[in-house]
Amino acid sequence: MAEMDEMAKGAFQEAGNIGMGHLATSLSKMVSRDVKIDIPVVEMLSLDDIIAKSDEDGKNKSVVGIHLHISGDVNGGTLILLPKFSAFSFSDLLMKKPIGTTNKIEETQVKKLREMGINLCSAYMKVVNEFLGINLNVGEPSIQVNMEGVGDFIQEEIGDLADQFIVVKGECRIPSTNSKNEFNMLFEPGATDVIMAAIMKKMMG
Repeated sequence: MAEMDEMAKGAFQEAGNIGMGHLATSLSKMVSRDVKIDIPVVEMLSLDDIIAKSDEDGKNKSVVGIHLHISGDVNGGTLILLPKFSAFSFSDLLMKKPIGTTNKIEETQVKKLREMGINLCSAYMKVVNEFLGINLNVGEPSIQVNMEGVGDFIQEEIGDLADQFIVVKGECRIPSTNSKNEFNMLFEPGATDVIMAAIMKKMMG
């Protein structure tokens, strides 16, 4: 698998930092809680690696997946993954209910989580578009809830795009609830040249 050089990683990380900051602000407004974010991690991962990470055993297994396709100057997508406890607690927060109320994901919760996905992706992509000065269009969201894991959903959603991806992974947490939201920005490998050119243009004024 091809490796990314440090300059390319830095460019994607800078874009991810800015995007995650705005995403956290948007999420904080939605749930009326403080939101903490981690520094994004940039990796080149195969499709199999992405699926394997989502299907980790235990409390980190992803049971909700929200995907929005990205097109324009580069192709890719955004992938939000939630483990079971986070899916329940985000549902409670979005519906203004006490944490612990939700114990299964039904149509009402799916609707709220879908709206959250749209709002978070829009907040992230808007500022990334402005920062990079390139054209990135966000498609309609797909969502799956599966307590056995969302590996098949990921395969169906992004399996035809590429065999490997540049993944900009960010995580935001709500400390008072132990909820976490994993946000992955996925780019096809060919996006490196486009993103680097946009960054260099911005640096040179």
